[in-house]
Amino acid sequence: MPHSTHPSIRLTGDGSPTLQLPDCEVTYHSLHGALTEAQHVFIEHGIGSLDLPLDASIQVLEVGFGTGLNAALTMVWARDQHRTVHYRGLEPHPLPSSLWDDFPWEKWPSEVSACMKRLHGMAMNTTASIFGENTFRWDQISIEDDLKTEGMYDVVFYDAFAPSHQPELWNHDLFRSLRQSVRPGGILVTYCAKGVVRRNLMAAGWDVCSLPGPPGKKEMLRAVNHPVDRFNVRVYGLILDAAGDRVLVCNERLKDGSYAQKFPGGGVEFGEGVLEAWWRESLEELGCQPAMKSAQLFHTADPFVRSAFRKEEQVIALYYLFQMQSDQDTTWTEEPASSPGGEPQVKVSWKCWRTLDYRTFRFLTDQTAVQKLQMRSGELNL
Repeated sequence: MPHSTHPSIRLTGDGSPTLQLPDCEVTYHSLHGALTEAQHVFIEHGIGSLDLPLDASIQVLEVGFGTGLNAALTMVWARDQHRTVHYRGLEPHPLPSSLWDDFPWEKWPSEVSACMKRLHGMAMNTTASIFGENTFRWDQISIEDDLKTEGMYDVVFYDAFAPSHQPELWNHDLFRSLRQSVRPGGILVTYCAKGVVRRNLMAAGWDVCSLPGPPGKKEMLRAVNHPVDRFNVRVYGLILDAAGDRVLVCNERLKDGSYAQKFPGGGVEFGEGVLEAWWRESLEELGCQPAMKSAQLFHTADPFVRSAFRKEEQVIALYYLFQMQSDQDTTWTEEPASSPGGEPQVKVSWKCWRTLDYRTFRFLTDQTAVQKLQMRSGELNL
């Protein structure tokens, strides 16, 4: 964002300096430790985590060049690791050159300070060699205007200001376009672990995991551009009781030994219709097929969802709404228990759907189905 006033210098928890913008009261780095945060997020869990041949060059894109700390640390890392790095930083609002006259360079490690001074001495929109074959370029351009090259970058350092200050840089469409600029297997790392950022990355096709954060932050995010080459079509049922007040929920022990709260249903097999698959799955899990009112397609999961167990698969999930004709046909209660004749690892129970917490469901498609059920309560034809 444009700087309406001159940034002020602040020392952080590890003794290294950062900048603060008085007009929006945000800092360029964590106040718990600027150097520590950059090293942890972008070097250790970013470029240092790549699994590439030692003779392969590494293409780096930084969104939010800022002070240049991440770039300087990367160049020092490349020199020490005998790697070749081609680094590109994007910064639509570069800091004024006069800022560096009084900057406390002595607070940085000497090699980092020397590299940062050299980077800031370069003209914008130019490329120069740093430490031998390593190259650096920084462009006065926004990320929205840059994403033209497919499959070019190995790692993206996403270091924009927080979503509360720059929400336009953390949206689903931008993350999708960015993924197309990253090679298969390439990664994106960011200090920001907010739920909205994680969800937008996942919806854009990234395989996202949380990692321990730097001091002062519980978590950070690392996203991998795993290719998707097949669909996994699944069908689930939202079974309401005869009064329409409760929905049937399963608590299932999965193959990996973990438990997941979910709705009854499962995968569609080849040569099988969607509703046919639902009736088969419901009989397997619930052990019965009680009389219910005719099914209505209620929800189709969107946007993109990756399989939690097979990264190469995209999940297409359909949710049908059912209502029991009578609650006397089954033994289901509000206490989780296996159904007679059903799979023993599945326990079922009734829950009030109006007060159901979507966060108690493990899978994203179930979570969105709960939210949609609650939002459309007035439209249900019960």
